[in-house]
Amino acid sequence: MAKDTKYLILLSLLYFAVSFVGILHHELWLDEAQHWLLARDSNSVSQLIQNTRLEGHPLLWNLMLYGVTRFTYDPFWMQFLHILISSTAIVVFLRKAPFDWLFKALFIFGYFMVFEYNLISRNYSLGILFLFLACSLFEKREQRFSLFCLFLALAANTHLLFSVPAFALFLTLIVEQIQNKNFFQTKFFVGYSVFALGLILIYFQIHSTHSDWLLEPISRLSFPEKAIAGFISFFKGVVVIPNFRTLHFWNLNLIVDSYKPIAAILGLLMYALPLVLFFKNRKTLFFVYTALIGAQIFFFITQRTSTRFQGMTFLLIIIGLWIEHYYNPEDSKLKKILSSFRLASLQKPIVYSILLLHFGVGIYAYSMDFNYPFASAKETVDYLKSNKLDSRQIVSVSCEGTPISAYLQKKVYFLCTDSYQSFCRWDSVCGQIDDKEVIAMLDGHLLKEKHFVFVSYYGLTNKLVNDWVNISAKTKVRYLDRFDVSIGGTLNYYVFEVSKREE
Repeated sequence: MAKDTKYLILLSLLYFAVSFVGILHHELWLDEAQHWLLARDSNSVSQLIQNTRLEGHPLLWNLMLYGVTRFTYDPFWMQFLHILISSTAIVVFLRKAPFDWLFKALFIFGYFMVFEYNLISRNYSLGILFLFLACSLFEKREQRFSLFCLFLALAANTHLLFSVPAFALFLTLIVEQIQNKNFFQTKFFVGYSVFALGLILIYFQIHSTHSDWLLEPISRLSFPEKAIAGFISFFKGVVVIPNFRTLHFWNLNLIVDSYKPIAAILGLLMYALPLVLFFKNRKTLFFVYTALIGAQIFFFITQRTSTRFQGMTFLLIIIGLWIEHYYNPEDSKLKKILSSFRLASLQKPIVYSILLLHFGVGIYAYSMDFNYPFASAKETVDYLKSNKLDSRQIVSVSCEGTPISAYLQKKVYFLCTDSYQSFCRWDSVCGQIDDKEVIAMLDGHLLKEKHFVFVSYYGLTNKLVNDWVNISAKTKVRYLDRFDVSIGGTLNYYVFEVSKREE
């Protein structure tokens, strides 16, 4: 067996094994449970489309989950499907990426690939798979242009953010074809049509989601406030340094959170990184900077600041290094000027420093998720089942009941909608309410149900466990337990029995 084949098999199996152990210790949070339940509780594809109208996402991931939920209600199988997808993406990367084995090993076990886009079951790894499949064809991009465009179109239809690198890659090839004076060759027309249809499809999916309400709070922000999210995103995507001082490290960056002026300066300097890495070829520079501009526009409009979004900017660097391997160095004024500064000698140390950082943070994030609950829903449901409380009516205020429903494998009662629900209906949430308003809802629900279990983020009372406490003229509660140790921080639960007060 060839040496490269041995490395491929060894790293692929190791990655899958690490991923499998990881999902056994990863608890679902709201966003993961949301898409599982959208699929689980849709009785048809048309109903799935209707249920996802407020999500703002293309349907591909939900359609895959819809297929899984025809056979099982256990959310473990969503997690298993997800690591199958991420592992497939890794196999493509290990087989086709033109990097040495140290680079490949550091990358696949780095923060994003081993944790953020692997253990957390969302639609991002599906987009990465299609981008990697497109990159795997880059060496033969002219001969396999139609398939290349199909993979880009599929990547764009996994998540709106993935349309940015997909479009930038497509545009880079268009520029190359124009330079080579073969843009109008008929062999490319199928590829143009496939990619155009992909963009049209994603437009209609996003346009039909009616998710404008998501942007309402953003419209009240000033221009500088909107610009900050995009400006710092590249730095946060590359320099992934969680806040190690807290259990709730997820989506936090130690430098940005603690040293904002320094982070702002470093964030500005970070935009010179593609110039240092890719100055030898203008096409690669064109791809990276075009995609970065597109990403900044996405962050400016949506104000999405979570690490999973910013990780896309890091992937742009990896894709840039991948495709540059198949471009010959160009003779240009820019290359001559920057070569005089001997930037080429800095490229490898910079790249491997970034990979080593991500590798170390990947180990840290994985070990934290292994040792601590990521969210508290699974632990809460385990408690309900072990105390035979799951057979009673389970009541929640609103969307905090969504992960509970996923693990209970049945709907729970949402006070906000006054009905049994599972996935969160974003246009029907209560918003910010206080304990008094929650108590009023409990009073109202006791008119329908005399005794039930209340599971929510609301503490209601500080009395001791098993003490019945009157919280209103109509309602008494018994505090049973709370589950408030989780990486997610706010994803914690209190469990109460609720009953009518005796007359």
